[in-house]
Formats: sequence, C-alpha cells, structure tokens
Amino acid sequence: MDDTGVWSLQRSADGQNVSPLLSSADIGMLMHARRLSAAAGAPVRQFPPEFAFDPASGAALQVPPDTAATPPWVAPYGAHAISDSPLQGAAGLRQASVPLMLADQRAREEHAQADASLPMPPPGEYEFFAAQFGTSGAALLALDPRKAALHAWLPASKRWLALEPEMGALLAESDLSHGAWRAELVPQFNSVLVLPTSHGLACIRPDVPSLTYAVEHVGGAPCVAAPIWFQNRLWAPLRDDDGRVRFVNLDAAQKPGSDVLLDGVVDLGAVSAPVAYNRMAVWPCANGQLRLQLQPDGNVAASLTPWPEGLVPHFEFGSPYLSRDGSLWQLCFERSRHTYVYVKLGSQPERADALAPRLCSGSFNYRFAAKLKTAPWEEPEHGDDGGKNQAVMPLLESGSGNSVFGVKFATSAGLSSVLRSNERLAAQLVQDDTLRETVFHTFAVSEPWRLRLFVSDGMLWAYHPLLSRIDGWTLQA
Repeated sequence: MDDTGVWSLQRSADGQNVSPLLSSADIGMLMHARRLSAAAGAPVRQFPPEFAFDPASGAALQVPPDTAATPPWVAPYGAHAISDSPLQGAAGLRQASVPLMLADQRAREEHAQADASLPMPPPGEYEFFAAQFGTSGAALLALDPRKAALHAWLPASKRWLALEPEMGALLAESDLSHGAWRAELVPQFNSVLVLPTSHGLACIRPDVPSLTYAVEHVGGAPCVAAPIWFQNRLWAPLRDDDGRVRFVNLDAAQKPGSDVLLDGVVDLGAVSAPVAYNRMAVWPCANGQLRLQLQPDGNVAASLTPWPEGLVPHFEFGSPYLSRDGSLWQLCFERSRHTYVYVKLGSQPERADALAPRLCSGSFNYRFAAKLKTAPWEEPEHGDDGGKNQAVMPLLESGSGNSVFGVKFATSAGLSSVLRSNERLAAQLVQDDTLRETVFHTFAVSEPWRLRLFVSDGMLWAYHPLLSRIDGWTLQA
C-alpha cells in the first residue's frame, strides 16, 4: 500500500517482482482482487482478495464475479490433473475430465459468429493450459513445445506476452510429433507442468504475475515419447547415449523414483501418445508396444512387444478404442490380406478384423459420420451409408454423458488418403450427443483434424495454427 492508501501487487507468491507489463486491471482479474466503488471518473481502487472491507473507511468491498474454482485444463485433451487419488478409468484418450455442453445448443447455426474470439499467439503450433499459475484464478497459457516458447494471456490488456526463465535455466524443446505429444499438470497455487523434452522430463513452474518460469529437467536424456500418470507415478521413456530406453518416474511432488530399464537396444519407429489403464501403460510404436506392466510383487517391468507378423499400426485415425471390458485396441493394417485389423494391447494380443477403419476418441468411434459406441470391428445391423461422403474426426469426449466434439469433413477419396493430404478442406465443428448433432462453426484449412479444443473462462475455444484467430463458444455452467 502506498501513501495514498492504494494497494498494488509488488511480488508474486513465488517471490518474483511483478512484471511492469501487467496492468493493474490484469492483476486485478488474475488475482481476484476486491474493489471499492468509486465516484464517476475516479480510478477504481483494488484490494487483496482476502479483504472484505476497506481498512481506511470500513466500506464493504465488491467481490469480483466468477471467482468459483474451476478444474484445470491440461493439454491436449483436458486430462485429469495429477493427484494422490487413484485415477478412475483410462488415461491418455481424447476424454476431457470435465462435462462439456454448449450453452443454447438449439440456437446454434453453422455460419453464425462465435460468441467470442482471442487473437493468435505469435507464429507457432500451440498447446493450451488453464490453471492457477501464481494466480488466484485460472490463467491461460499457450505453449509451443517445438520452440519451447511459453506465453500468458493477459485478460484485461487482451494480449499474449512471453514468459522468460526465472534463473537462467531454459525450457528445452520437444521434437515429438503433434499426435504423440501430451503433458501432465500438478495443481497448486503455482501449478507445475510436466512436459517431454530433448533433455528429459521438464518440470516447469510458470509464474504469470512476474511473467517468468522456473524449470528443472529430470532424466538427462531425450524423451522418446510423452509422459503419463500410471500407478500413482508419472512415467516417461528416455533414450540414453548408448541407445537403450530408460523409464524415469516422478511422484506427485516431482520426486524421482528408481529408473526402469528396457532390455537391449531397440528401434521403436514412430511413436504415438501413451495410454494407461489398470495395471498397464502402453506407448504404441511403429515397431511394437512399448509397455510398463505392474507385477504381482508391486514392481513395474518394461517390455517391447512386436506387432503380429505383417501388421502395421495406423495412428492417424485417433485414439485406441476402449472397450466396455476395459481393454484397449489399436487399429492396424494387415498387408498380406489388405485388410484392417484391431489388435488388443497387452502381452497376448488378440485380433479382430474390420471392414473399414474407424475414427476414434476412446469410448466412441465414427463409421463415416455416424457416432457409435459398439466395437469398431462390428458393423451395425442396419448400416446407413448415406453419409459415406462425409466423416467425423472426434476431437474430444465430454467428461460425462455421451457428448462428443468433432470435425466433419468431406471424404471424396479414401479416408486414409484424405488424412494424409495437405489440401485445404472445408470443415464443420459439431457437437454430437444422444439427441442430435449440432453444427456450430464452419471453417476451411489444411488438415482440419489438427484443431485443438480447450476450455478456459467458461468457454470452449478452437485453435488451429493456420487460422487467423481463436474462436470460442459459451459452455453450459
């Protein structure tokens, strides 16, 4: 507080000087500052969120709206944040941890303007997080893993600003592909992001009020795949200088455990995003299943199980399928018979032939533009191929109910060739639930299925690096 009785935030909770690039309005919104009614034309006075009254006058302070705690958003699909409680269900699929339903769904139109929009961050390819990052409310961060660039959204100034390293340690880059990348988040007042990088697992603590971050890299070798929370620890595979794969692991406090080594030197080929369920975590790779398995003695063992002879996995169709009995199934192509096959992930892979590949988010799969919850190798008794010239790539399953958000696009050629094409396509954003399919946005871009959806400030936002802005739609409270 200065001599005039005006309060201002000088240092962040992390002990850093607040950046002069943040306006008092930005700080007020991020820190849920209380306000004192002012006369017309007079500056608004802000107070710490713990205050209920003005210490000088005793006047009651205004509580800012929307200060209710909201679950964090963890890129890329809104996974559960790390906690000491065992995770219920599978991890790593395109399944959000929170319910998602558009507000005013019946009134939505495909060519209507979005409810709001954000400017794009600087050029790059971003993933988005919303959580407490040294803030009382959720702050929105944009991360470009390939450039190791981190930007914070200033809600009052309406602009993105870069976060700089706090003590000189720089966040390392990641060379993982778009489809293989994912992150984890430890929620607290200064939440911690855990990211795969070329120097190991990065534990990064962003501090938005100071526009800085602190980072520690664990493992000392490049991550060959993304991390996943499994058996109450965070696991990721690294490749050492001798070519061997080594799994590092951290607990919820980011304390390392004993490494687990994979026997021999192996060629994994292209790696996909990991999935975990019950006693198994799997990183599907071009050359097999890189796997961690909980043993009867409580230890975790690593293995690489090759795909059955002649099978080639296809990761471009989305997530593995999660069956109702909890099994995970990966789509493959059998070259000798020229047919698609689903392979059960695990040590004893079962197989199921499929007439055609399905686009999958986890619990749901799409037969062209029709949403199904039956197994993707099962054909419906009364199949309707009237929508065969369109397909839906499911981007995100709601945390409850049967709602799926996806991108609908034309498939004049075979689905596999369309997914490999770089041509510009017209596409629609759809919400598909048990009652109806709602088209609420239309756009045209190359590879529209690379759209990232994220939730912040009660809105569903859609980002694609080739679009000119980030559009958003209000969600049901």
